[in-house]
Amino acid sequence: MNTLIPNRLMLVLLSAICISPVAFAAEQINELRDVQANEKISIENMRGNVEIVAVKKNVFSVKGKLDEKADGFELISKDGFTRFKVKTPRVNYGGWNDNGDKDGSMLQIEVPIGSQIEFTGVNSNVTATGVEGGSKLTTVNGKVIGRQLKNDVFLETVNGEIDSIDNSGRIVLNTVNGEIDDKGSSGRLTVESVNGEIKSQSKATEVEVSVVNGEADLILEGTERLEFSAVNGEIKADLKGSLAPRISTSTVSGSTTLKLEPNISARFQLHASAGGDIQNKITSQKADKSKYGPRRSLEFSTGKGDGSIDMSTVSGDLTVETR
Repeated sequence: MNTLIPNRLMLVLLSAICISPVAFAAEQINELRDVQANEKISIENMRGNVEIVAVKKNVFSVKGKLDEKADGFELISKDGFTRFKVKTPRVNYGGWNDNGDKDGSMLQIEVPIGSQIEFTGVNSNVTATGVEGGSKLTTVNGKVIGRQLKNDVFLETVNGEIDSIDNSGRIVLNTVNGEIDDKGSSGRLTVESVNGEIKSQSKATEVEVSVVNGEADLILEGTERLEFSAVNGEIKADLKGSLAPRISTSTVSGSTTLKLEPNISARFQLHASAGGDIQNKITSQKADKSKYGPRRSLEFSTGKGDGSIDMSTVSGDLTVETR
C-alpha cells in the first residue's frame, strides 16, 4: 500500500504549520514607546474594551488582546504625536454589533499624565483616568467612562451610557440613547441627552443642560450661571450656595422645578403659555392670567435683585421654591 502523502496535501499541512504560530502571536500585543510629557495621542479601536490610564512616566504602552477580526495594528510615534490603530477590514464595520464587548479587543493603555488623548470607537467601551492634557472619547455603541480628567473633556456616545467622575475644565457630555451620570465635576459643564436621563452633582460655575424625551436631576453647588432646555422632559435643579445666580430655562411639554437658597437676591420673570402653570413658593405673589389666550406671567424680586431668573414654558409647569 502506498503511504506517501500527496504533494498537494503536504503543501497544505506545511502551510498550516507555518501560519498558525504567527496568527496566534498576532492576537496578543505588548508595545512600549518613549514619548513626550505633552504627547498628542490618537487611539482607534472598533470593537471591544479599552482602558486608558495616565501614569507618571513619559511612555505610551499598550498591552492586551487584539480583536479576532483585526488585521493587526498600527503604531506610529514621532515628533510629539502618537497614533495607535487596531486595523479592521471596512467590510466588517457594519456587522460588529454582536458581542463587541466580549470578542473585541481587550486593551490596557498607559499614557503620560500631561498628554492629550483622542479615542474613536464603534462597538467599543472606553475608560480614561487621570489624563490632564485634554480628553476626547467618542464611540457609537458603547459606554464611556471618564475619571479625574482635566482641561478640555469631551465624552460622547450614541447608544450607551456616560459616567463622568471628578472631571474638571471645559466638560461636554453627550449621548443620544442612554443615561448620563456626572459626579464631582467643576469648571464649565455642558450636558446633552436625547431619550435618556441626566443626573449631575456638580460644582461647575457654568452649567448648560439640554434634554429631549427624558429627565434631568441636577444638584449644583456654587453655580453662577445655569441654562437648560427640555422638550417632553422634566428638569429638577437644586442650587446650593448660589445667592445671585443667572438662570435661563425653556421647556416644551415638560415641568421645571427650581430650588434656591432662602436668601437669594434676584429678579424673577416667569412665563407659561398654551395651558402651562406657574407656582411661586418663594413669595406670596401669584401669576397673572392673560385676558387673551391661555398665558400666565409672573415678575417679582428678592433681596437687592442682583441675579436674574428667566423661565418660560409651553404646555408645561414652572415651580420656584427655596431649599
